[in-house]
Amino acid sequence: MAKVPIDSSRHEAALRDEAGNEADMDRTVGKRGKQSRSELRRGPKAAPQRDVLSEQVRRVAAPYGSPDADAPDRYLVNDCDQFREGTDDDVYFRATRAIVVAARRWRKVANDRVKAVGQTMARWETLFLVAYSGQDLSQGELARLISVEGSTMVRMLDVLARDGLIERRQSGTDRRVTFNTITPKGKTVIRDIMAITNALRADLLDDIEPEKLAVTVETLSLILFRLDKMR
Repeated sequence: MAKVPIDSSRHEAALRDEAGNEADMDRTVGKRGKQSRSELRRGPKAAPQRDVLSEQVRRVAAPYGSPDADAPDRYLVNDCDQFREGTDDDVYFRATRAIVVAARRWRKVANDRVKAVGQTMARWETLFLVAYSGQDLSQGELARLISVEGSTMVRMLDVLARDGLIERRQSGTDRRVTFNTITPKGKTVIRDIMAITNALRADLLDDIEPEKLAVTVETLSLILFRLDKMR
């Protein structure tokens, strides 16, 4: 079979063009740092997805100062695909998320503050219920009110009794039931904790309009009522 002659001039020109393209790509890669040639061929990356939740946090918090740039909702940017903004599901999700995050933040900050008097918010919550519930509460009732396991509450009450903050006594009608009452030392601890948390509440809520706080309390009370019915 006869060989097809090669046009050397065209072949050399093609090689020069290919070499020029490679050089241009190398220069482009150098300008763009670590970006690979395959990435260049794929084109520019898609624009980052809007973080709707963080935007909502910033809108609400703007009148009261700059919100935390590391708001936990920013980690939920991928979850925004689950809800179209403005729908019922989106509003419900943001509402419950705000409640959960605010409660966690409050407990963390308050716990850090009451450590100064050697206490925790879990101890305070138990002491407060024992002192001001208006009735003798068993360990089972306390566990239900604080939403912890019965064994967890037993350990807590044992520690509080050992520290002299409460007294425990068996029921006169059912020896399986133990009631708890506050001691004078326990009331002193409650006052110490309240002095710290009252100051913290004032710092947290001082410049929020009373009308907004009243709506918040009313709304949260309704939510708590409905949650109790679901238990």
